[in-house]
Amino acid sequence: MRITKENKKSLAQDLGAELAAKNSFFASFNGMKFQQANGLRDNLRPAKAKFQVVRNSVVAHAVGNAGLEPKDKTIAKGPTAVVTLEDAEEITRVARELVNFTKDNPQIQWKGGFFDKNWLTPEDIQKLSKIGSKKEQLTQLAGTLYTTVAQIRYVLDALKSKLESEQKPGQAKQEAAAQN
Repeated sequence: MRITKENKKSLAQDLGAELAAKNSFFASFNGMKFQQANGLRDNLRPAKAKFQVVRNSVVAHAVGNAGLEPKDKTIAKGPTAVVTLEDAEEITRVARELVNFTKDNPQIQWKGGFFDKNWLTPEDIQKLSKIGSKKEQLTQLAGTLYTTVAQIRYVLDALKSKLESEQKPGQAKQEAAAQN
């Protein structure tokens, strides 16, 4: 199917608006089969991320329209795929899916991406994939806080018991002196 110049401009404007509003990742791939692409789409769907193959000229113009500056100038060279995220809090989950997908499909190479309009290198994507999601991080924090509070309570209970045991012998002496 032939795409006209006007269609490319329209696609570039639409993708540019999407890239300006959302976090995204870019990849190049060779020999990726349709089933593999659909598998990645299915894996990204629960994280509310969208995988799409886009023409290089559309990607180049869309990045420019979004006002983004990639550090990798080859972002629109070779077959290009774009992953956009609906929910910024899912970036670590999406990065984990992308890295896991790359392990099984070495023909795809992540070029980088944008997080809050800042360029992410492929190394940054690797690092993000090793961090837990916001929900996981909050769960760990809550567990740590609970443990700390429990330890403080234990120390305070021990201190209270010690003070009570020290007061009892002193009270017995006072009571004996009062009776005499």
